[in-house]
Amino acid sequence: MKRLSLKSSFSVLNGVSGFAAMLAFAVVPGTAAAQVPPPPQATLVECAQGNQTQTYAPAINLFPRMVDVTGTGRVSSCVDSTDPGLASGIFTITGTSAVSCLLASAPTQNVITWNDGTQSTIEFINGVDVRPVGASMVTLLGRVSSGRYQNALAIKTVEVSSIPGVTQCLLSGVRSSSAEISLALLRLF
Repeated sequence: MKRLSLKSSFSVLNGVSGFAAMLAFAVVPGTAAAQVPPPPQATLVECAQGNQTQTYAPAINLFPRMVDVTGTGRVSSCVDSTDPGLASGIFTITGTSAVSCLLASAPTQNVITWNDGTQSTIEFINGVDVRPVGASMVTLLGRVSSGRYQNALAIKTVEVSSIPGVTQCLLSGVRSSSAEISLALLRLF
C-alpha cells in the first residue's frame, strides 16, 4: 500500500492558522502583536495509509442530477500522541448531492469507528467522485461534528490517479470509484 504525504495539506493549514492569528489580533484592539500568542495547532491523530470505495446511484453522467453516494473505507498506520493504542479505523461514507461530470464533488459524512470502539463523525465539504483534469492528489477539508476529536479540522488527502476520469463519465457514467487516502485531524484553537 502506498504512503501518502500530508505536507501539502499542512501548508494550507498554516495559512488558516495565520489567518486565525490575524483575526485574534483584530478582535482585541490595542493589543501589541508581540502579546498575541500564536494559535495552538496540535495534530490529534494522523493516519498515513488508507483506502476507500464509493458507489453512486444513479451513475454520474454529463447532466446534473441528484446522486446518492455510499461507501466504506479504512485508515491505518494511525498515530495519536495521547493514545498509543489507537492504530486504525473503519468508516462509512454517505451523502446526496446534485453532481455531473463537470460538477462531480459531493459533500459527504464519514463515520469512523476507531480500533478501540470510539467513533468520530466527519462532515466533509466536498468529495472526489471524478478525477479532476491534470490532478493526481486532492485535499478535502471537513470538521469532526461529533464524537472523538469533536470540532477538529479534518484533512483527507486522496490519491486520484485511479479514480474515473471525465471520459468514462461521458461514455458509460461513473458507478463507483476507489482511492488510496491519508487522514489527519487537527485542533486549531
